[in-house]
Amino acid sequence: MDDSKLEVGPEINTAPDATSGAGSQSQEVTAQQPGIQQDGAEEGTSASQADVDYAAMIAEFEAAFADERARADKLLDQTQRMAAEFQNSRRRQEAQLGEEIERASAHVIKRLLPVIDDFDLAFAHVPPELAEGATWVEGFRQIQKKLHNILVEEGVTVIRGEGEFDPTLHEAVSSEPSDTVPSGHVIATLRAGYAYKGKVLRPALVRVAM
Repeated sequence: MDDSKLEVGPEINTAPDATSGAGSQSQEVTAQQPGIQQDGAEEGTSASQADVDYAAMIAEFEAAFADERARADKLLDQTQRMAAEFQNSRRRQEAQLGEEIERASAHVIKRLLPVIDDFDLAFAHVPPELAEGATWVEGFRQIQKKLHNILVEEGVTVIRGEGEFDPTLHEAVSSEPSDTVPSGHVIATLRAGYAYKGKVLRPALVRVAM
């Protein structure tokens, strides 16, 4: 009896161990399954968060790019305005400088006109015996020509001394009847008039027919 009890005892003790082992395995499997599902949920959540973050970053970059583009357009507009203002200012300065140069030139030319008048008057009354052949007379005649050439090079023109009287170009010294010149027309020019670049430097002194 002792031997049989000893043989049966281990079998009874062994069964619960097997059952407990299977139960522990099933518990382990059951414990692992929820873990797997939780990991998948965490990965999905992190992926969606990553997508949302990238979208926010893109939106932020686009907004920053739009701001910088607007700022660049504003700076470009300011630069263009400054360039236009600079060009206008330079044109005004050049125009003012040109006007100053013209005024200075006109002032100098007006001071030379009496000298030219003296030459013209002198050669208009040269004695016949000196009109030709006298070297010194020819020398002064060359000086007169040079002065007239300088006036032409500087843009000075002689005001016409014939035709209808024009108060903007002529200054009447006297009015007298004439059988050959119509009334209101110039009979003779007593002193030449000059214009500089379209502006009258000095009107011509004339006699006008009545």
